[in-house]
Amino acid sequence: MFGVYCCPNRCPWKGYLMESMTGFGRAEVRGDGFTLTVEAKSVNHKGFSIYLKLPEVFSDMELEIRKAINGMFERGRIRLDTAVELDGEGGSSVSINMVSARQYIAAAELLIKDSEYITGMSAGELLNLPGVAERACPAMLDHDELTEAFRSALIEALAELRESRRREGAVLLPLFYEGFSGIRELAAPVLARQKENVQERYGLLKERIFELMDDVRLDENRLMNELALLADRSDVTEEVQRLECHLDHALEIVDSHNSTIGRKLEFIIQEVHRELNTMGAKVDDSEQSLRVIEMKNILSSLKEQAANIE
Repeated sequence: MFGVYCCPNRCPWKGYLMESMTGFGRAEVRGDGFTLTVEAKSVNHKGFSIYLKLPEVFSDMELEIRKAINGMFERGRIRLDTAVELDGEGGSSVSINMVSARQYIAAAELLIKDSEYITGMSAGELLNLPGVAERACPAMLDHDELTEAFRSALIEALAELRESRRREGAVLLPLFYEGFSGIRELAAPVLARQKENVQERYGLLKERIFELMDDVRLDENRLMNELALLADRSDVTEEVQRLECHLDHALEIVDSHNSTIGRKLEFIIQEVHRELNTMGAKVDDSEQSLRVIEMKNILSSLKEQAANIE
């Protein structure tokens, strides 16, 4: 439908860093008696937000985690999920709090002595009492080893998330080149045809006025000025010139090797839309009106894509 903007001898988006807001990263680290998993997910968001789901053992690291995420990303809703699974014997082991157990046993013996109707307590019943038996949990692991494993997994998961976002950005990048270049190609014939229409309208209005006024004496200079003003209202030269400036700027932004261009593109697209609206109101040729509509359709698609760019 339209051509592709391209620099000589190279693919314009090869190696660029445009970054989508959608991505996923995962890392797994095995330690002594545990497996730690970190998953980082990112979706579209107008601003920037972070949601953390952490085991209690990592609750004191929340500030450090947020700082790490803020240092890598600027847009999107990022969710971080962390899980610690105990392995081997440690995963199913149960620890007995002998102090609590002895206290329960002593209390039971007092009750038995005081009443002949109360019998002894079995080991199974004792284990069910609060504070006697505790299953192994991450807090029982070596804290330093667990913390270092988490930091390593966090760095790896965030790096994979960034790479995932960049891969999707690489898919979106050519769409912006094609879209902005396509709008430029469609705008050129609109300008050319509208200039012809302005000249034609000027001549037709002049003839029609002289026919209607017949013998009435007219101030020809004033008439020419009024006709020129009427014709100028259909001239889209300024709109097309501003449009081309915006398109040049947009392609410079896309070509900037910068991963944080989403907000800039959204602003430029808004400016392009304003010029297209003015052009649409001025053109009086059905064919050129369809061209303006086609440009708006392309721009609408680019607007949706820009909303998913870092």
